[in-house]
Amino acid sequence: MDLRISEAIALQRKDLHLDGSEPPITIRRATVRGRTGRPKSRHGRRSIAFPHELVIKPRQHLAAQENKADDALVFASRNGTPLDTDNMRARMLKPVFEEIGASWASFHSLRHTYASLQLAAGVNIVQLSRAMGHHSAAFTLERYTHLIPGEAAPALNLGQQLAGVGTETTAAPAA
Repeated sequence: MDLRISEAIALQRKDLHLDGSEPPITIRRATVRGRTGRPKSRHGRRSIAFPHELVIKPRQHLAAQENKADDALVFASRNGTPLDTDNMRARMLKPVFEEIGASWASFHSLRHTYASLQLAAGVNIVQLSRAMGHHSAAFTLERYTHLIPGEAAPALNLGQQLAGVGTETTAAPAA
């Protein structure tokens, strides 16, 4: 997922719209050092698509919550306050990462993995930048360019390009 940890712990029930094929999550807040406010930049305010196949667990989580108010936190401490990120890292994330053999990993590693997989799938850098809440595609490219395969641009056969050779899609031959 492309959320920052500060954005994830600030999510409220009204931010999750868990219907449809790609239900959106609306990012409008972040909690940093116990204070909830706007995200890191104006670009941090965004909607991101939530994969439909992952919707079941969040639906169950929301259904099991006692506080059903729209402004209730999705991930809250026992007393309903935002989670403490240091406590969450030590008590939840670190044990999971150690169990899977990635003791070096962090929450941000998940965000980095998201970006890596998107780039490997050929996602447009501008789309990725927007999804991650970066202030510019240049920033995203600077951070993740090492993940884009190949260091040199492929040779361009200008003659073929101008002639249109290899630029059309070909139909399957008739049987």
